[in-house]
Amino acid sequence: MGWLGYLGFALAIVASVLWLVTRWGVARIAARYPADGRLVAVSADLPLNVVETGALSPDRPSLVFVHGASSNHREFRIALGDQLEDSFGPDQHCVFVDRPGQGASPRAAGDHSPQVQAARIAGTVRALGVSRAIYIGHSWGGSVVAQAALVDPELCAGVLFVAPATHPWEGGGWGGVTWYYGVACLPVIGGLFTELVTLPVGWNQVDEGVESVFAPEAPRPGYGAALGARQVLRPASFRANAADVFRLRPFVRTAASAYPDIACPVHILTGDQDGVVWAHVHSDGLERDIPGARKTVIEGGGHMPHQTHPELTVELIADLLARA
Repeated sequence: MGWLGYLGFALAIVASVLWLVTRWGVARIAARYPADGRLVAVSADLPLNVVETGALSPDRPSLVFVHGASSNHREFRIALGDQLEDSFGPDQHCVFVDRPGQGASPRAAGDHSPQVQAARIAGTVRALGVSRAIYIGHSWGGSVVAQAALVDPELCAGVLFVAPATHPWEGGGWGGVTWYYGVACLPVIGGLFTELVTLPVGWNQVDEGVESVFAPEAPRPGYGAALGARQVLRPASFRANAADVFRLRPFVRTAASAYPDIACPVHILTGDQDGVVWAHVHSDGLERDIPGARKTVIEGGGHMPHQTHPELTVELIADLLARA
């Protein structure tokens, strides 16, 4: 056997080991974070996994929480769970959503579109019996809740954008995002990358990633474990997340022109030191584009204001409830 044969054999051994490590990691994640909530299907569409708290009310809108990239429905429950009950009582109806491909929600072709996700979330919320909803969307979820206000305006009673990603930004390379999102979206190579590389390499980098997302503020103690941050390393979830992130900029280039049509009450919460999405592009853009939008800026705040300033976040939700 020549050197090419030995090389091929060695690569096959390495690939097998990486595949087995990935399968071990997926199994460990599933055991640590079993699916909670319930799958709610709208007609023939794929279902979404949702967690509900409180009870439906004819007098008060429901609160619908939409997480950002690399996350799941636990995001807002970690941040605001206690404050929501303290401020609005145990009967306030809240819906925490796993976006398509994340948490326990399945994924379909075309689900990288915030408009598609918004329509599915709106349909799911209506299927739960909700007639009026206030949407709270973080980061990538900001683009979803913007579309939710447009695709079903009768349902939408208000929107809180938290460190949103909603407008086109400058940047070259891999579509203005980190390189591995682009690689994961490549045909064939992307599949090999996510099945063999992302979990073994990313497993021990989660804590560092959490710190970078919170910076310059400090992460909440135990945040990564409570969230189940490693769930995004599962191959299917990583591919779904990568497609969302990689294809967002082309989407918002067109979608942002419709933001002036958002007619419900709007709050924007952002940190002036956000290094993940730039406040001067996205939050300032929403304030400019949406009539009557109110913006709150946290001095020294990073990309996770709902985690580091939960009381302020709940105050803005309370204002939207009063205005609705």
